[in-house]
Amino acid sequence: MRRLSSIIFALLVMFTVLIFVSVAQGQEYPTSTIEVIAGWGAGGGTDIFSRDITKYMSEILGVSMPVVNMPGASSAIATDYVQKQPADGYTLFAITSDIMVNSVVGISPYSYEDLAPVVRAHVDVGMIQVGDKSPFKDWESLVEYAKENPKLLTIGGTGAASFDEVATMAIMREAGIKVSYVPFDSASIMHSALLGGHIMAIYEEMGPAKGLIEAGNVAPVLVITAERLEVLPDVPCAAEFNYSLPPMQWRGLCVKAGTPEEIVNKLIEAAVEAINTEGHQKFMHERVLDLYPGLLVGEEFKKDMARELEIYTEILKDLGYIG
Repeated sequence: MRRLSSIIFALLVMFTVLIFVSVAQGQEYPTSTIEVIAGWGAGGGTDIFSRDITKYMSEILGVSMPVVNMPGASSAIATDYVQKQPADGYTLFAITSDIMVNSVVGISPYSYEDLAPVVRAHVDVGMIQVGDKSPFKDWESLVEYAKENPKLLTIGGTGAASFDEVATMAIMREAGIKVSYVPFDSASIMHSALLGGHIMAIYEEMGPAKGLIEAGNVAPVLVITAERLEVLPDVPCAAEFNYSLPPMQWRGLCVKAGTPEEIVNKLIEAAVEAINTEGHQKFMHERVLDLYPGLLVGEEFKKDMARELEIYTEILKDLGYIG
């Protein structure tokens, strides 16, 4: 009996020590460099976002936060690297919506459940856009044509089995029309195809097409949001037609699942403070990333990813990318 009591006492002491160490680590964190992994090449949207937000986070946390680019397989290579690191908060991962597609189609064995979300920093508002020589002057005429001519309407997006294809086909399904999706390797090639009349419409965000829209070469006919945008007051939004919203293109930060809650909370606080700095707000405005509220933190971010995963799975199954 005495021996059992001793064992129980020893376990209680050990448990208390572990709690103390965990709390102490959370209070002290960070004490050294935090590596920031971007799964895309230098100069791209995710790379630029990572460098801007962590510039401010570094000042807030008081440690260096170098960005390391690991391009390849739509960030699957970077995801694999992050999962091989300790869950200690010293490896921060800049993620995009593509991580959802990767897990659904099997490009990566990991999903959002293998990550501890920090923040979704912003969303890129998607739109259906047409060229200035298009016969479609509004969304209704485009839908009417597509209903009368199933699969004859061609709509471009960047990449096959990509976020663009999922978002495009999701909104077309909501509209009750069948179209032919045409994948492109780059936005610039897609824009040229639209302006040349080789395709009838495109799925695109505001930022990449801003110059073309301002010049009158391209016109949005539908913004895929719950409310109209102030910058495009005459363009209807998806909610006006009672469409369920497809996933949005977003960027955010996370760490490996299992990272102590105290550390995740410190990163959340630092990221939110960084996002609200004048400098980062200017960054988002210049890149047209502030059209729609995008900030989600921690569990709210995780719940939204769970919602999106169901949509990705359903659409990619309909498209034949998964069984």
